[in-house]
Amino acid sequence: MNKIKVVNKMGVSQIILKSLKGQQVNENEVYAINSNKVGGLLHLEIVPKGSTFNLIYNTTGFISFGEYLATPLNKERFATILQNILANLKAIERSYFNQQYLLMDLNKVMVNPATQHIYFIYVPIQFFESGTTLREFLLSIIQYATFAPGEDTSYVKEYITILNNGINFSVFDLEEYIKTLLGQKSKTQQKIVCPVCHSELKATTNYCPACGAKVSGVAESAGKGVYNPLAEASAASQVVPQPVVIPEPEPVRKDNTQGLSDGTTVLGADPGGTTVLGSEELYDPHYPFLIREKTQEKILLNKPSFRIGKEKKYCDYFVFDNNAVSRSHADIVTREKRYFIIDLNSTNKTYIDGRAIPIECEVEIFSGAHIRLANEDFVFYIE
Repeated sequence: MNKIKVVNKMGVSQIILKSLKGQQVNENEVYAINSNKVGGLLHLEIVPKGSTFNLIYNTTGFISFGEYLATPLNKERFATILQNILANLKAIERSYFNQQYLLMDLNKVMVNPATQHIYFIYVPIQFFESGTTLREFLLSIIQYATFAPGEDTSYVKEYITILNNGINFSVFDLEEYIKTLLGQKSKTQQKIVCPVCHSELKATTNYCPACGAKVSGVAESAGKGVYNPLAEASAASQVVPQPVVIPEPEPVRKDNTQGLSDGTTVLGADPGGTTVLGSEELYDPHYPFLIREKTQEKILLNKPSFRIGKEKKYCDYFVFDNNAVSRSHADIVTREKRYFIIDLNSTNKTYIDGRAIPIECEVEIFSGAHIRLANEDFVFYIE
């Protein structure tokens, strides 16, 4: 565990993190932070100390997030804080930084009292673990915050409900909640409805986060409420509306020519091959699958032991465009309708729901689990 200390000396405040022997700094991430290519992160200095080094963050003029929360919050200020935090996290995600390398501690997150902007400390060294999840950090805000007296704080209960909803809370739901607190309207009021579980989703959604189904449907018009397929059928035909039947997927053809003219074979669609981008209909509904978040590609886990990595020769699915992924990074194993993931001693680790897993140990995964191989994100679903 890396040691972290807060130093206040002669009017200068610093947070100093000591590296462990063998840890290496990521120079590209240091450059990106100090050149302001990633918003919302404190600059840092690297000071060698024999076989180790110190990361020094200058916090002079800042106050800790914990101190900031001591000032009574009203609904709008609370929403603005959450909005600021999510904006920082999205900037980090766009730069492919690992969220687990953030110090999510109320005394290590800093606030500029003049602008009220929030800044995180990012630790750009390999194999660092903060030990705190995003959900835990967001819940800790409630534990330490002081709310304005006399104000209806029922919105706080709604916030807690969103964070505790399922294995992984919905960032989209949290964003919509923030807009409601601020009295804002969504950038787009168009929504679609999952044909399987009928969850209301953004119009740009490809796969339902609740059940994993491929989303199909018509975006609703702005201001007309939830999309109602029966009402639309009535308007189109001017007759008594008939029940809308969601068509079953076309059975998979044994010659791998699903959806194509006879005699055309999808390259790479052999039984042990990689799912082809855009061939979502080539699937057996009994197999579990992954959604690659960067491309929204659906990866069918159609083998008892399914290997993922960047080396095409050895893997069932290869990540050809990300050098952070190891050649043979991880296996997903199916055993008696239970599913396990094994990290194959990868360079940049495997994460389940934000936590690194031990190498070469089976870790059980469940539908909806977020899997990160290095900095490549997937979501696991069971049909």
